[in-house]
Amino acid sequence: MSELRRAIAIDFDGCLCKNMWPDIGFPNFDAINAAIRAKQEGAALILWTCRDGEKLENAIQFCKNYGLEFDAVNDNLPERVVFNNANPRKVNADEYWDDLSVFVSAAADEGRGQFTGGPGDDSIKIVKPATGGFDSLDPCPFCGGTEVIYELYGHGAGEWWRCWCTNCLAGIDPGWAQDRHTVRDMWNRKPAKLNAPLTLEELREMDGEPVWIIPMRGSGGFCTWMLVDAEYELCREAHGEMAVFENCGKTWLAYRRRPEEGKT
Repeated sequence: MSELRRAIAIDFDGCLCKNMWPDIGFPNFDAINAAIRAKQEGAALILWTCRDGEKLENAIQFCKNYGLEFDAVNDNLPERVVFNNANPRKVNADEYWDDLSVFVSAAADEGRGQFTGGPGDDSIKIVKPATGGFDSLDPCPFCGGTEVIYELYGHGAGEWWRCWCTNCLAGIDPGWAQDRHTVRDMWNRKPAKLNAPLTLEELREMDGEPVWIIPMRGSGGFCTWMLVDAEYELCREAHGEMAVFENCGKTWLAYRRRPEEGKT
């Protein structure tokens, strides 16, 4: 079905707004903005709700007030009806957004998954971030999986957020995150590069960049910042001192950043 638009079926009460049925609760801007972003990226949106009649019309207008409009309401997308030659009661979609959803890891088929959500579990809801959005999560650094999700769960001290990979179940749960962007920042944080001595090959790729030069024992000189001049195969200091590449590792070492005192 690659020629079809990505279809997202979205619940209303409890998903796009706080569940105050039969009234309409406060808007859930996380879900509304995520849906708007998905539509801007080419997805087709289906409002998938138990509301009907005037209550449904009120829900549609509520969404319009916040810039969210749908391609279908409680019905299949026309192109999918044609493609499947059927219009079943359950709408055909690639994703279903619902506050009452229960997520079963794909890894469960291999006997290593887990059931998340539902009675007996502290899980409250699962949130799948929109690709490339403000709350997107990077691929799993352990298995490379791209299905990394947020989970809100209950705790004795309140409600906390965590995130985890649906493939290998690696995750981050600080045990205190009151918003999902806290775990987003932790998950997406890139490890700092090791501050090992630079090789000649690395120096030649750093033309114009500063490096910290440390003279080797017995060679004289002093520690200082220098700029790499790859064309002339040397590093230059502001007052004229130079460190030629051919002596790298013999009389001096270069680092990306100044090592901590006592460490090189």
